[in-house]
Order: sequence, then structure tokens, then C-alpha cells
Amino acid sequence: MQQYSTARPWATFGFLISVATLAAALYFQLSKEWLPCPLCILQRYAYLASGLGFLGIGLTSRKGLVSGVFTLFALAGILGGAGLAFYHVWVLSNPSQTCGVDPLQITLNALPWVQVWPEMLMSDGLCSEEYPPLLGLSLPMWSGIGFLVQGLVLLITVRARQYVRSSW
Repeated sequence: MQQYSTARPWATFGFLISVATLAAALYFQLSKEWLPCPLCILQRYAYLASGLGFLGIGLTSRKGLVSGVFTLFALAGILGGAGLAFYHVWVLSNPSQTCGVDPLQITLNALPWVQVWPEMLMSDGLCSEEYPPLLGLSLPMWSGIGFLVQGLVLLITVRARQYVRSSW
């Protein structure tokens, strides 16, 4: 008897969190002209990494090396993104600090793939610039919450995948 994994719906949910977050970031950038700073762009890269990891987890049918690589990719995106988001919150709460706008911004904007999708990956703003809060929280706080939710979803996904019996 073969049990089917409940990991795929959770992996889809984790992927959709990434897609929704990136879509919201692009919406705020284009419609409200909230320009992304280097830390925002790095968080977008982290959401791309975790989203691709969840997509890979959802597309692989069994536990194994490939699924493990996608899990590590998603985990790296989640941990890196959460660290960046909460560091960004710290920068906003300590306005005298900077995020290294000039060197980091120049480096990020010089990456070759930025020219493929400049609206999403080009850094134009300052890290210490505060935008109006959404439901009482700043954008980096929401980003951090998104990464924490993705971390929980990844734990559930990995746990669900462990109990699958495969038959040959």
C-alpha cells in the first residue's frame, strides 16, 4: 500500500507565500513609489531562493538527495531572509546606523541578472527611510513574519515527507 505525501500542498503554500510577497513588493514599488533599498532587494533574493526551494520540493516525488537539496535551498533563503528582515528592523529603529547604501547598492545593481528584471531587482532607496506602516507594522517586520511563516511551513513540509512509504 502506498501512502501519498501531504508535503506537496504545504510546499505549494510556501511557494505561494514567496510569490505573494514578491508581488506585494512590486506593487508597493510601482504604485506607491516606495523605492527598495539594498536590504529590501536582498530580502527579495531570499524570497526567490525560498520560493524556488519550495517549488523544487513540491515537484520532487520522493525523499532523496534532490529533495534534500531543495529543502536546504529553501532553508537558506528563509534563514538569510529572516536575518536580513530583522536587521532591517534594527536599522529602522536606529536611524543613525546605515546599511552601507553606496557600496552595497552599487554591487547589487551591477549584478548581471538585474538588467533582466530591473523593476524587481534594482535598488534605488535608502535603508533608513521609513514608509507608512501597514496594519501597524513596518514592511521589514511583515517580511520577517513572512519568513517565519515560511519556516513553519518548511518544518511541516519536511515532517509530512518523512512519513511517506514508497513502493517499488
